[in-house]
Amino acid sequence: DDGTISNSYSTGAVTGPDEVGGLVGVNLYGTISNSYSTGTVNGNYYVGGLVGYNYGYGGYDDITNSYSTGAVTGGDGYDVGGLVGVNDGSISNSYSTGAVTGPYHVGGLVGHNYGSISNSYSTGAVEVSGNPVSGFGGLVGSNGGSISDSYSTGEVKGSSYVGGLVGYNYGTITNSYSTGA
Repeated sequence: DDGTISNSYSTGAVTGPDEVGGLVGVNLYGTISNSYSTGTVNGNYYVGGLVGYNYGYGGYDDITNSYSTGAVTGGDGYDVGGLVGVNDGSISNSYSTGAVTGPYHVGGLVGHNYGSISNSYSTGAVEVSGNPVSGFGGLVGSNGGSISDSYSTGEVKGSSYVGGLVGYNYGTITNSYSTGA
């Protein structure tokens, strides 16, 4: 069944191994709106400031009008994002401001995007940690979906496949930009 979370928040630190989020670990075909998280989040795989793994139907606003501000760290895993670790659904009108660190598919907003991102942004720094591999982006680490009308302003430091907006792209990007160093 679909779950619905609205007008909700979390301020505590969250730590776990996999599918770790500041507000929700896994959003399974549900909707999150007008919600936020401000605590730090630490994990290994699928780690996000708001949601660890966002599964979605596509075409629906699974996450909208939401944000995260805490630092996000992915130890030795992958798919680490300031807002969402992995996005298979849609994200709109949302943002993240916390610093994000990890070794693989690391993004200021989303670590790995398979779905859609629109009208969203990130301002946190993105840096390498652990044993770096590839895919570091100010907004998205690795993009196989769509990104539109979005931007990033955070500094990005990585070893390979590093981009101000997206580290590794095999999807579509429109009307988006980066001003990060």
